[in-house]
Amino acid sequence: MTLGKLFVVPAMNIMGPVKDPRHEDLLDSWNRVDEHISKLFDPVYRHKFLDSRGNPLTFSWFFVNWSGFKTNPVHRDFGWFTIYDHYLSKFKNEMERYGDGMYWMYNHPAASGIGNEWGLDWFHNSNYFEILNRYVIERDYFPSVIQVVTEKNDASHWIDNWFPFDFSNRNSFKLDLNAAEEQGKTVGDVLDWKNAPSDWSEYRPSFEDYRLRGSMNRHIFRLLDIKTRIHQITEKEIEDAFIRCMNGKDTVIAAYEHDFREKADDIMDFFIKPITELAKKYPKVSWSYTNALNGAQNVCGFQNKQPPHFDVKMIHDEVRNIDAIRIRTSKTLFGPMPYVTSKDISINKFRYHPAYNIGQHVWQVDRETIPNECVLGIASSDIFGNVGLQKFRIKNDIINNI
Repeated sequence: MTLGKLFVVPAMNIMGPVKDPRHEDLLDSWNRVDEHISKLFDPVYRHKFLDSRGNPLTFSWFFVNWSGFKTNPVHRDFGWFTIYDHYLSKFKNEMERYGDGMYWMYNHPAASGIGNEWGLDWFHNSNYFEILNRYVIERDYFPSVIQVVTEKNDASHWIDNWFPFDFSNRNSFKLDLNAAEEQGKTVGDVLDWKNAPSDWSEYRPSFEDYRLRGSMNRHIFRLLDIKTRIHQITEKEIEDAFIRCMNGKDTVIAAYEHDFREKADDIMDFFIKPITELAKKYPKVSWSYTNALNGAQNVCGFQNKQPPHFDVKMIHDEVRNIDAIRIRTSKTLFGPMPYVTSKDISINKFRYHPAYNIGQHVWQVDRETIPNECVLGIASSDIFGNVGLQKFRIKNDIINNI
């Protein structure tokens, strides 16, 4: 029997500095956060434990957007792009050197508007659209890997429109579901992953229950806390990944820490070092560090090909007798439609535009829904997780590439 390969994904959920007098170990300034994160880019740190191919550590960085909140009780650095921009301005070159990836972690605002509360009502607001609209148009960014830890079925169906790889499954027999969260919730209320796979297997979720296997489009992967107050990864959980490989299954093992606590040593002591020790017990298993996207693509048997390209033109729909913007894609997309957004230049307003399919690789958006003078952004992943993004300038029905 052919052995499976193990893909190791160390991750950081990056949220920036936080101030809370109840927790003295928090990093309360960008200087302190940067000092901590700089340790993770130190060549000595990256090369301390090499994988079976002799390669150094690769990290995956899941960034949060602090937007859509009314209050800021723990002094987060609010703003659409504050976390994303800071990390790229400080560490972009180092990320590229080691093959790290930057991915989106969505924190849904609660109805209370409290800045450190996890929102569980997906339809209370649509802040997710507001964030993506701005990333497409103002940062030329659209993810194919995301993390939405508060997933429920309504969020699951939204995610399945555009994002092929979902690193949100937190299910573990060690997770303390009864631990208290903020605002009276428990961990089980927020991280509702009970009954999801707990054996490092990726899965396509069910339409009826995102925690069960089904026939939706995306693949969900497991991502566990390395050492937090609610969970510490165990040697047994790590060994389970090697056993899957021994049974012939390619496997992603992913675990994370936060940037607002000193966690460089914990990542090594509780995740990386145990993997290298267990690798001696399973010497036939080939294992390698990778970012979340490459790990997911490898396990799913997907190929890293050219991203989709979009051709856009103004047309008159004779059947419906309306003007429309027609979008043609160069290849099959993941999900039912491309992501289409506009920025009205006159009032600086962003809007998401649903596109309806009219044929193979062809979609339309009614012209009357698009501002007369705007930037139009179109983005999508293909079925393999490769993202294409293009922007156009529209003025008086004339479309130009940007």
